[in-house]
Amino acid sequence: KIVITNKSASGKVKIISTTDYSMSTINFTADGYPNGVDISADGKTAVVNSMHQTFAIDLTNNSLGSNFAAPCVGTTLYGVAISGSTAYYPDLSSGCTQQGLRSTNAASPSSSLSFTLISSSGQLYGIAIKGGNAIISAFNAAPVNFDLASSTYQTISGLSNSYGLAVFHKTNEALIFDGDSVKRVSLATNKATKTIAYLSFNTSFQNIAITSDDKYAFVIGAFEKLVISLADNSVIQTFTAGATNVVSTSDGSKFFVTDSYNGTVRVYKKVTNNIGIEKIKDDIYKVSIYPNPTAGILSIYSDEKVSNIEIYNMLGEKIPHNAVQQSNPITLDLSAESKGIYFLKLYTGNKMSIEKIIVQ
Repeated sequence: KIVITNKSASGKVKIISTTDYSMSTINFTADGYPNGVDISADGKTAVVNSMHQTFAIDLTNNSLGSNFAAPCVGTTLYGVAISGSTAYYPDLSSGCTQQGLRSTNAASPSSSLSFTLISSSGQLYGIAIKGGNAIISAFNAAPVNFDLASSTYQTISGLSNSYGLAVFHKTNEALIFDGDSVKRVSLATNKATKTIAYLSFNTSFQNIAITSDDKYAFVIGAFEKLVISLADNSVIQTFTAGATNVVSTSDGSKFFVTDSYNGTVRVYKKVTNNIGIEKIKDDIYKVSIYPNPTAGILSIYSDEKVSNIEIYNMLGEKIPHNAVQQSNPITLDLSAESKGIYFLKLYTGNKMSIEKIIVQ
């Protein structure tokens, strides 16, 4: 099974079978919009982070378990990774002013097991577990390598704006996005060893998956998807359509990709000279926003007429704006705002979509 989060569906996630593509929906409290998700190694538990809470899902019967509420209203939770029976995730504002790594019981996250402050000039975001270490990325800052046993960490050098990341299965390495490039990183030396690829467009990579044999990586951006040979660090295939996330089955035979523009989930076969694509379901109306990250000026395309736009900062404060809404695309100017993460609410008819905007 895979678990799909949807920023247009508050309090809901979808569970899709990787064999027959059947789909079901899990409803949890309308606490916000689901962001990070991970599944335990035994396939029995999924942990989902909404904006303010962490939820457990029992995948044996697709039922909702307990949850852990973030310590303060200002907290925003994104990435999450499960190691053994424990879920680890970056907590962006515990105590409302600090950020660090939090852990809970994966199957029943009703309380916090631990919290360790992490000093970073950026905002903590992605996480992947490699052995006894958590690799944590950050907006506008270098990632860190966190030792789970000693609760100490080191900064990984050679990167300045880390985002999506994935760890190798057989070697002590990771692939980490650094703005518009993807870099190979040694977790033994905590250094970037090779810049593998750049995006053709002026935007950031979104996410990444590595095959179980460590031979290929599937990396996706807002306007491109790239297949990389890890044997010689070369790009062997490019798709011009953008996407937001990608996960691989445990044997590396299939990749499931969420499409940026039309809300479909696509299945890609294991990397060979040709990759088959199969559309599973269209269930979200089309909305695209670019460039994102942005210096301030955004273009917004929507299949349906936009009736209202609201923008909020990380503290939940509403930000005034002067969007030009007479035509498609809609032009939005955030150049006067401080660098950071904002949330854009887009209203179309009886629907509402929330999009994350990065101003840098």
